[in-house]
Amino acid sequence: MNESVKILDRVREVYPSLSKSQRLIADSILENWENTAFVSPRELGERLGVSETTVIRFAKTLGYSGFSELREHSQNLIKEKLTPAEKMSATVQKIKSGETTFDRLLTNEVENLKNGISKVSAEEFYKAVDLIENAQRVFIAGQGVSEALCRFLEFRFRRMQIDTRPVTVGGKAFYETLLLMNDRDVLFGIGFFRCSQDILRSFDYARKKGISTIALTHSSVSELALKSEVTLVANRGPVSLLNSLVVPMAILNALVLYIAERDEEKLKALKKLDEIPDIFGFNGKH
Repeated sequence: MNESVKILDRVREVYPSLSKSQRLIADSILENWENTAFVSPRELGERLGVSETTVIRFAKTLGYSGFSELREHSQNLIKEKLTPAEKMSATVQKIKSGETTFDRLLTNEVENLKNGISKVSAEEFYKAVDLIENAQRVFIAGQGVSEALCRFLEFRFRRMQIDTRPVTVGGKAFYETLLLMNDRDVLFGIGFFRCSQDILRSFDYARKKGISTIALTHSSVSELALKSEVTLVANRGPVSLLNSLVVPMAILNALVLYIAERDEEKLKALKKLDEIPDIFGFNGKH
């Protein structure tokens, strides 16, 4: 399909010829086309009460080879339209106009957390716990805003004496660290809508080397999720606004707690921190 043809224009063009079920999909896209970028055909079908086959057939009616091409087109259009500066401006404008108040901002965070919980797969979460528990080392990769999440997880893991290697810088140093990985390690990647190409390449490399991977990302069909063995979905709120880190932080915190619960040695490592003054003979004094 010609990339210059916008999704909404094409939907309006074919709308009169659509079946009743297909019009449900069309109406959803016309109302909020960005959501198409973050779902599978099964998820969209369940949301609208139509079959997965109907969703795929609808994408082909628009001229795409399948739903995955429609989704990719949606993602490309969002990247063109919604830069970080534009999302910040849109969020600030809501505050200036009075549409969003301080109380409402905090309430939105609570709502994001509630919605985010419903999107986390318990099965995927426990797989992640298993992989980390049995790993020789955990390499944590993330850039941009994701670096803050990487540093949080690194801090928690190190205090439990989990051998942790952060990979947050760009350039040659990023890839040099990855060369240390082997098939007894785990690569934990954190990346959202504008995921770094470094992170995506690192997951390709890990797959070739038989290294287990865990992704913390915004959708089960994101670029990073599709390259990962295990995916933890962290919904960060409306794509058109400045996104929150509340849900991904909550998921990481839960991950740390479950790993500690699984292994008493991890708790002993934490308790040993309290013994540092006696071990080093300074009795808590500087």
